[in-house]
Amino acid sequence: MQRVVGGIFLGLALGALGCNGSAGEVGNDGSSKAARTFRIAVIPKGTSHDFWYSVRAGAEAADHDLAEVEITWKGPLGEGDTAEQIKMVESFIANGYDGICLAPLDAVALRKPVDQALAAGIPVLIFDSGLADQSGIVSYVATNNQRGGQRAGEYMAELLGGKGRVILMRYDLNSQSTEQREAGFLEALAKFPDIKLISQDKYGGPDESKAVALSENLLATYGDQVDGIFCPNQSTASGMLTVLRRDPRGLAGKVKFIGFDAGENLADGLKTGHMHATVLQDPVKMGYDSVKVMYEKLSGQQVPERVETEEALATSQNYDQPEIKRLLFPETVK
Repeated sequence: MQRVVGGIFLGLALGALGCNGSAGEVGNDGSSKAARTFRIAVIPKGTSHDFWYSVRAGAEAADHDLAEVEITWKGPLGEGDTAEQIKMVESFIANGYDGICLAPLDAVALRKPVDQALAAGIPVLIFDSGLADQSGIVSYVATNNQRGGQRAGEYMAELLGGKGRVILMRYDLNSQSTEQREAGFLEALAKFPDIKLISQDKYGGPDESKAVALSENLLATYGDQVDGIFCPNQSTASGMLTVLRRDPRGLAGKVKFIGFDAGENLADGLKTGHMHATVLQDPVKMGYDSVKVMYEKLSGQQVPERVETEEALATSQNYDQPEIKRLLFPETVK
């Protein structure tokens, strides 16, 4: 079967890929490999969000397209288990993998196992979210998260006409990608003195149920005052959207609401007008480029220090544009 996913030519129906039976883990796809095969571990922040299903689709596509590559996809089930992710890195080091592609859950805590990999002669590529200290890594493949947050802030200011009261519901401490989005959002709003932040120090975390609980508390406190809300990732945005929709004051659609990332709930929020915008990434390209750049490094090629993947602002107005639809509904592998 031939098709195009995320702008990358693929020659495989990704749904036919096999799984070795462990949660969140796959081995090779059964296609023929060259005599010298590079074993590359791909370790996401989690394996249960739509975003990671799409990153996996891109990584598996690169595995198929590159004959000398065999990837193993393995990550924590949820995005809150830093200790488990550290164990996974250590396990791949012990098993002598040729390269590791890692999306660190904690920008500080994951530095130690990265150093262990480097000391063992195993190159490490960081994707999606950076380390506080990026020294020694092969490359960094990610969205420009600061710019994505700025775009959200600029659009919020436009929606509010330059004045109003805004809530920023943060994601989690030491998650560099979302911290950069939050910083970009605040940087954009700082240009508008009549926009006031009425809450900006609460964290929804990686569990959507906790984001729902925090959203309920925030709206109970500020629901009669708030004009705009920004949430910097899928779980926080989806949780807030759920609570806005069931609020008896009819806040869904009334409060200007901007999120980050795609997902079925968020796409429906845009379509119904209950969500005004979300900043989209290209997770399929992120997964593909991470594996491809690691392969190039292992093959002795020069690789860029930074590879930026796409971001776009999806709104309730441009929802039906083909490029927005492509990023709203990217290819997935579960």
